[in-house]
Amino acid sequence: MISVEIDTKPDKNWNKRLLESGYGNIYQTEERASLLATENVPNYFLKFIDSQGNIVGQLLVSIRTRFKGNSFRTKLFKSTPGIKQSACEWSYGPVIFNSNFDSEIYLSLKDFLKSKRFVVNGWTHPLISTNLEILKKHFQIKPWGTFLINLEQPIDELYKNLDKHSCRKNIERSIKRGVIVEQMTDESLSDYYDLINEMRVESGREKGDFEYLVYRWKTFKSLGYSGFMAKKNNRPVGGLLFSYMNGHIIEIGVARSKEDRQDNLYSQDLIKWKIIEWGIKNKMKYYDLTGFNPDPISEKEKGIIKYKKKWGGKPHYYYRILPQPNILTGKL
Repeated sequence: MISVEIDTKPDKNWNKRLLESGYGNIYQTEERASLLATENVPNYFLKFIDSQGNIVGQLLVSIRTRFKGNSFRTKLFKSTPGIKQSACEWSYGPVIFNSNFDSEIYLSLKDFLKSKRFVVNGWTHPLISTNLEILKKHFQIKPWGTFLINLEQPIDELYKNLDKHSCRKNIERSIKRGVIVEQMTDESLSDYYDLINEMRVESGREKGDFEYLVYRWKTFKSLGYSGFMAKKNNRPVGGLLFSYMNGHIIEIGVARSKEDRQDNLYSQDLIKWKIIEWGIKNKMKYYDLTGFNPDPISEKEKGIIKYKKKWGGKPHYYYRILPQPNILTGKL
């Protein structure tokens, strides 16, 4: 049997264990918790410990308020007795150090969630094999997937794996149309910020906070965090941030300009290829193109799969954990 140690602060070896496991990612680091704390989001650090005192897994979870704003729906849910007001969230976890304990870890996690009466929205780690029957036994789950590009292959082989018409040609078109790609710096982060806000305004969302973006950039940089910016005639037309802790590149935050879309500059295709080149040069292991729904329910989701598949990566499947409560009683 294992026990669970629950803290609101990490122990001194939290990040060290993540790095040594090979499965560490920024979403499970103490820096991630510090970043969320600036938004007044509480965090729990869970350690799963065997009978010998060995830490066999760990998980960072954040607790968010479910109902915000003043809409009629929000007011109704806030005033209805028994409805859970808090949601427990996490990404790419638990990070399991000893797979012999995966069943007990998920059972202990379920007990923790029940004791706190949380609604759950968690994502397992795509590189850590999880017994499907174990997950089904304890949770409601939804299959999810990602395409992982193995960066330990020769670059010529990786280029051949790209779809000739929808990928290689787009990279060539982007170059011919005068797009150049540079690695992002502290100074060029403002260009990325402007592109992101352009997209936000177009979609009717509020602008982001530049100081928060800078804080996130500086907080994660020592763990492995970077980005690439595409320009044409010295004007930013595309950007993409990514983390690379443990040699596992994970995309974060696509930014595109109107010019990029209207003139078919294909800046994102060129950026991705430059990240692949950078990853090989810097001895990275994988390029994670992030999630897709393996059972698409819309043309948009089908298009996402098609776009990610063209890069020649292999599909890896993981799961979204969703123990759904009864909306009136709040019971799991």
